Amino acid sequence: MTKRKKTPDTAAMLELWRPPQDAGDAVGCLASTYTFDPELFDEQCLARFLEIESEPDREDLAFLLERESRLGGVYAGVLVDHTQAGVAHSLRWDVLPVRIPRGKQHAKISLLVSHRHVRIIVASANLTEAGYRTNYEVAGAVDLTPEGADTESLAAAVDFLHALVRLVPGASERLPAVQRAEEFLAEVERRVEGWKKRRRRERTRQHLVFTLPAVDDGGPARSSLDSAVQECRRRGGSPNEAWIASPFFDSDGASSRVASSLCKLMARGGNRAVCFCVPAVRDAESAAVLRLAAPVELLRTPPLYQASVSIEMLPEADPDRNLRPWHAKMMALIAEQYSALMIGSSNFTSAGMGVGQNRNAEANLLTIVDRVTYGRDASRLEAVWPEMDVVEQPETAQWLGARPDPEEAEPPSSTPFQAGFLAATYRAGDERRIVLRLDASRLPEDWHIHAHGQGERELLSATYWRESGCPPVVELAWNPVQPPEKLRVGWSDCSAFLPLNVEDSGALPPPSQLEQMSADDMLLILAAADPSAAIRALTKRRAGDSDDTDLDTAAPIDLDPLRRYDLRVTFLHRIRRRSRFLAQLRANLERPVWGRQALDWRLRGLIGIQSLADRLVREFTTTGGSADEALLNLADLLIVLREVDYQPSDGALPKNEFEEVYRAFLRQLADGLHRQTEASRERVSPQVMLFWERVLEECRS
Repeated sequence: MTKRKKTPDTAAMLELWRPPQDAGDAVGCLASTYTFDPELFDEQCLARFLEIESEPDREDLAFLLERESRLGGVYAGVLVDHTQAGVAHSLRWDVLPVRIPRGKQHAKISLLVSHRHVRIIVASANLTEAGYRTNYEVAGAVDLTPEGADTESLAAAVDFLHALVRLVPGASERLPAVQRAEEFLAEVERRVEGWKKRRRRERTRQHLVFTLPAVDDGGPARSSLDSAVQECRRRGGSPNEAWIASPFFDSDGASSRVASSLCKLMARGGNRAVCFCVPAVRDAESAAVLRLAAPVELLRTPPLYQASVSIEMLPEADPDRNLRPWHAKMMALIAEQYSALMIGSSNFTSAGMGVGQNRNAEANLLTIVDRVTYGRDASRLEAVWPEMDVVEQPETAQWLGARPDPEEAEPPSSTPFQAGFLAATYRAGDERRIVLRLDASRLPEDWHIHAHGQGERELLSATYWRESGCPPVVELAWNPVQPPEKLRVGWSDCSAFLPLNVEDSGALPPPSQLEQMSADDMLLILAAADPSAAIRALTKRRAGDSDDTDLDTAAPIDLDPLRRYDLRVTFLHRIRRRSRFLAQLRANLERPVWGRQALDWRLRGLIGIQSLADRLVREFTTTGGSADEALLNLADLLIVLREVDYQPSDGALPKNEFEEVYRAFLRQLADGLHRQTEASRERVSPQVMLFWERVLEECRS
């Protein structure tokens, strides 16, 4: 590889989560990680994907309402290594623990899907603050649109994510969270069926390559190293030069095994060269003797295969001279015909590269560029590799052996689950339950499960479970209105979190702040062209914020004789205002919707039609003013809902499916409103009651 002259792009990886301007409404996202920070995912990654403009630290109420209003019709899930899953998270999105036999769920791949855009992000960074904010990481993206789609890469990503979902404990029992993930992946495949396949450029191609152990359903084991070299060979033979930048290596003879595997895959009969970029310990003691945090087998193995070897030191700072721990994983493969670069999650280890029996789940993006006369693509690809200091005499350095990854080391307070604890599901609603699934053959002798959040309480113990007959599924009553924040399993001197996902997110209780919202407030949001802006304006008004123009025109009440006749509180003004908002609400309901889940959220979500109707009923039953006016408001809502004429577009929910769901909802809504208002009919004038009953009958037909 020629010496690099350009610095890599240091754009924030978080911006990859933000969809392009013409992407359309969000459909869903599924990401994978080893270690996991739920707050980063919720407040940074997911917020960008959903285009939430409120800031969680400064506008907590606006952020909460924006998230609740946007997330209900969108799927979101995270596949996490089972040793790291289960920390507190929002039940609006799923956490799926992945158990890799004799390995880790180490892949960092994210699938972000909007109506007119799909993005596959492959990175070295975990979904943590360190991964996205402080470490030196690398990431790449594959974008698909209806006008040009790399369907092969998407199919590979979906197939890999399907494999991870099948490795979730209890997946064969069709857990609600597993079923939602599978349905989302199936929806992605269906959505891109009519998209135009992108013509691959002659000189540049991208491939997703994975490491994965063989799975029980017959899926073969995969190797990122083997797959990368095979793709390169299709472009012009085996590579004769390889560069590897990895922060972590095997701690024993496995380093020799993975190094020899690389050398065996390289071109024969010519000059072969391997360069390892390894961490160095830069402190006072290293002034006299260079200290390298890597196994010496990296230096000794390539010459056994007639390959020269060189050593470079990974940088401590980024191009802007900010100190950053190196966590990126990169491998360059070079031949006379091409240059290739693989980035992603695979360290240069046997488990990471897929050499030997024990394999992690890993995801990498391979870019191959043809080397042609006067071509610039190859040099641009090579420029991604940062400048590094060459170790002139590696034989004299002190090789300290492999160091552990501080971010990916298992925390001392958490140990791998006993395989007998399969899954926990929260069933919301009037009769709240926590459903536990257990495998009796794999449970320890003595164990207990505690719920945390607003105190701690024991849910289940081994003694009580045996007295109940050792059932594989245990349903436990949960009295508090709010679900537990997390579940902790304990056995012997060990403990670990058990992920808790909701059975039906639509049955979750609304945030307490939402109960303070009036019918006018909710109608304002539902009718707005930009609901997020309406939510922010509403929360600012509640906080007492006002524009300077409002302050300039303010006058004391006793000096403003017109205030007692304020037009805004007159009956005519209220009717006109609500009529205008109801017309805008109808227009919003007629807009294309991208699936049944999104439609159901428009109708029954926390900020949806059902919630608006509930508040109007509350106005009718508790108002101290005119009951006629309050009931007419409900009638106006039903009339507007009955007149909705859905306008679908390409890729959206077809009109016949919309009508099937929507008209059934409207009939149920009319029946419910009839029951809720019947007890107060004596407060309403006969003419208004006759009109109300006619509107109800029309909505039921």
